[in-house]
Amino acid sequence: MKKISYIARNELYTLFYSPIAWILMIVFLVMTSAGYFNVLSSRLELFQRGGETLMYTNYLTDAIVSNPYDGYFPGVIKNLYIMLPLITMGLISREVSSGTIKLLYSSPVRVREVVLGKFLAIVYFILCLLVLLFITLVALAMSLTHPDYGQIAGSVVGLFLVLLTYAAIGLFISSLTSYQIVAALITLAIFAILANIGEMGQDIHFIRAVTYYMNLGGKSGNFMAGFMNLRDFLYFVMLIVSFLLFTIIRIHSATESISSFRKAMRYVNVILVVGVIGYITSQPRVNFYYDSTEDKIHTITPHTQEMLAKLNGGELEITVFENLLNMYYTSYFKPSMENRITTQVWEPYIRFKPDIKISFLPYYNQDTVSSYFKTNPGKSIKEIADKEAKASNLNVDLFLPPDEVNRLVNTKAEKYRPFFQLKYKGRTAIVRVFDDNEFWPSENEIAAAINRLIATPPKITFLSDEIERGPFSQRPRDYNIMATLVSYRYALINQGYDFDTLSLEQQDIPSNLAGIAIADPRTPFSTGNLEKINRYIDSGGNVFLASEPDRKMISKPLFDKLGLSLRDGLLIQPNPKYSSDCLFPYLTDTAENFSPQFKRTLIDETRYYGDTLFRVAMQGSNGIDFSEKDGFRIDPLLYSDKFLSWNRLAPVSEDSLFRDVARRPDDEHGNFITAVRMTRLVRGKQQRILVTSDADFISGPQLFSQELPFRYNDLFGFWCFSSFSYGEFPANTMRPITRDRSFRITANQLPFFKFILYWIIPALIAIMASIILIRRKRK
Repeated sequence: MKKISYIARNELYTLFYSPIAWILMIVFLVMTSAGYFNVLSSRLELFQRGGETLMYTNYLTDAIVSNPYDGYFPGVIKNLYIMLPLITMGLISREVSSGTIKLLYSSPVRVREVVLGKFLAIVYFILCLLVLLFITLVALAMSLTHPDYGQIAGSVVGLFLVLLTYAAIGLFISSLTSYQIVAALITLAIFAILANIGEMGQDIHFIRAVTYYMNLGGKSGNFMAGFMNLRDFLYFVMLIVSFLLFTIIRIHSATESISSFRKAMRYVNVILVVGVIGYITSQPRVNFYYDSTEDKIHTITPHTQEMLAKLNGGELEITVFENLLNMYYTSYFKPSMENRITTQVWEPYIRFKPDIKISFLPYYNQDTVSSYFKTNPGKSIKEIADKEAKASNLNVDLFLPPDEVNRLVNTKAEKYRPFFQLKYKGRTAIVRVFDDNEFWPSENEIAAAINRLIATPPKITFLSDEIERGPFSQRPRDYNIMATLVSYRYALINQGYDFDTLSLEQQDIPSNLAGIAIADPRTPFSTGNLEKINRYIDSGGNVFLASEPDRKMISKPLFDKLGLSLRDGLLIQPNPKYSSDCLFPYLTDTAENFSPQFKRTLIDETRYYGDTLFRVAMQGSNGIDFSEKDGFRIDPLLYSDKFLSWNRLAPVSEDSLFRDVARRPDDEHGNFITAVRMTRLVRGKQQRILVTSDADFISGPQLFSQELPFRYNDLFGFWCFSSFSYGEFPANTMRPITRDRSFRITANQLPFFKFILYWIIPALIAIMASIILIRRKRK
C-alpha cells in the first residue's frame, strides 16, 4: 500500500505542478456554476410567478439536481465527459513516450501497484472536483427552504461512480498508445459508445438485453435521481475493475514473450467473469433497491405495495399487446422499445414482486372503416400490415393476425390500441395507454388493475328501459367519456370499474352491484319496473339518480320514494358567455370531502389557480327540496349563489335564455340545492344515493369544455360514482405533501451568488495555483 500511495503522490505532484490541472479546475467550476444557475434561475422564476407554474416546483431538489433534460448533475457529466480525457491521456502514455516505463519494469514495484497508484491519483483529483461541486451544493441548500439531502447524497454517489468509471477507462486507453492526443480521442470515443450503447442493436433480439444493460447513461441517471440498486452499483464496480485489470494485463503483457492468443485469452477471461456476474446481478430476485429521496418519489406508494404483496400465490404475467396498425406503434412499441417499457413502466413494481414476467405480443388488426383501408383500397388487412411492417424494416410474420390475437383478447373492445394485460391465477385486468402528454399509465391506473386481481371490481349498471343515458354510447348526451372511454385516463373503466346496462323488463336488479344509474329517464316507469327499483332501494342498494327540468314528472315517483321533490321553475344565473339557465353551483363541505384524493386535488386547485369556491356547471336544473325519512340522512352537495341566481317560476322561452334575463318580482330567491347525497345503514352497510337535478353536467360536451367554470364537472361526477366502492376503488396512491417545494431566496439575490462562484472562488484557486507553481519553479 505504501508503494501505491507513493506512486499516487508522485502522480499528483506531476499533475498539480503543471498549470493544466489548475486551469481545468477553474474551467470546471465556472462551467458547472453556469449550468447550476441556469437550472436554478428557471425554477426560481416559476416559483416567483406562482399560480399554475407552481405545479412544476414540487420536489425542487430532484428537478434542479437530476432532471434528465436540464438537470444540474447531467450537465456536470457532460462537462467532465470532455475534461477527464485531458487528465487521463498521459497517465501511462507519458511513461511510454519518455521511456520511464522501462524503469518501472525494472523496479521492485509490481505492475498492479503502478496501475492502482495512478488510478488513486485520479481518484484524488476527482475528489478535488467534487469539493468544487460541493460549493454549488451548499449554495443550493441555502437557496431551498427544505432541500432533500438524501437526494443530493444519492446524486453525488452516482456522479462519483461515473467519474471513477471514466477514470478507469481513461487509464486503460492511456496504456494502449504512446501518443497522448490519440489516447484522449479514443477515450472520448469510448465514453460516447458507453453513453449511447443502450440505443444500439435494440432491433436485434439476441443483443438487445446486452447493449441495454451496458448503457452507462441509464445507470448513472438512476443514481443521480437518488434511486440506487445493487445491479447498477455492481455495473459500475465491474466496469472499474475490468478496465483496471485490462490495464494491468496490457502492461504485464508488454514485458512477456507469449503468444497473442494467450494475451487475448486474459482479456476474454475477465470479460467472461464480468458477464456471468452481470447476468446474475441483473436478475430481479437478487437485486436490491434503495430510494434516497426524502419523499420516496421513485417508490410506489405503501398501498400499492400492500396490494402487490397479496399476489404471493404465483407469478404475475404481463402481456404487452402491440398493434402494428396503430399510430403509437412506431413511436412507443417497436422492438427497440421493449427494454425501455420494462424498466420505465414496470420496474417499480418488479422491485416488490420479482416474479413478474413480461412478454411482448405484436399483432395487427384494425376496423374496416379506419383510414388504413381508405388509403389502401382493395388491399386485405394482411397486405396493409405487410406494407406497414416493411416501412419499419420488420417482418409481418412476427405479428399475430386478427383471428389468432382475438382468441386471446378482444382487441375491438380496446379500439385496436396497444395495452397491457395482467394475469394472475386465471384473473385478468387491462392497463391502457392514453391520449395525453403523459401517455404511459401512472401508478393510479396500474394499482387499479392490480386491485382488480385481488378484489371484486365494482360494477355500475345503467338502467335502459326508459331510454336513460348510458355508459357506452358516444352520443353527446351519454356518459361514455366519464365511464368507458378507454383512451381517457380518468374514465372510471381505467380506474378499476366495470359497467353494464340492464333492462328491467327482462330481469331483476342483481344484488352484487356497486350501484345502479338512472340517468334522465325519458318515458314513464312501468309499474313492474318501479317495483323492482323500489325493492332494490329498500334492500340497501346504491343509486345515482339524475333528472332534467322538462322531464321531472317522469322521475317524480322515485323522488317521492326518497322524500325528495324538484321545485317548479328553472334556475337562472345570467352570464354574458353562456345561456342564462347555465348555473354554477358551489361544492359543499360534504362534496369536497368525498375522498382524501378529491380533497387533495381541491387543495392543489387553490394553490395553482386560486380557487376557494369550487363550481360545477349545470345547464338547465331545478332546486331540490327534501325531508328526511326512512332513516336517511340527506346532505346537500351543490348549492347556488343566492346573490347571482334565482328560480324563475314563470315560463321562459329558449331564445330568451340567450339574452339578459332580469329578475321578476315573483322569482324565488335564496340558495337552491341542485345535488344531494342520501345515506343510511342497512344490514351494517352504508347505503349511498346521489341525486342531481341536471343530467348533462357529466355528458360529453360538459366534460370536454375548456371553459374555467366547467373544470370540476368531471371531478365531481367521477367521485359521485366512486363513492359506491367505499374507498376500495380507485386505488389510493396519494403521497404526503412534499416540503421541498419552495425557495428561501429571490431572483435579485442570484447576482451575489454568481459573483462568488464566477469570480471570488476562481480567483482564490488561481492565486493558490500561482503560489504553488512559483515556489515549485524556484526549487
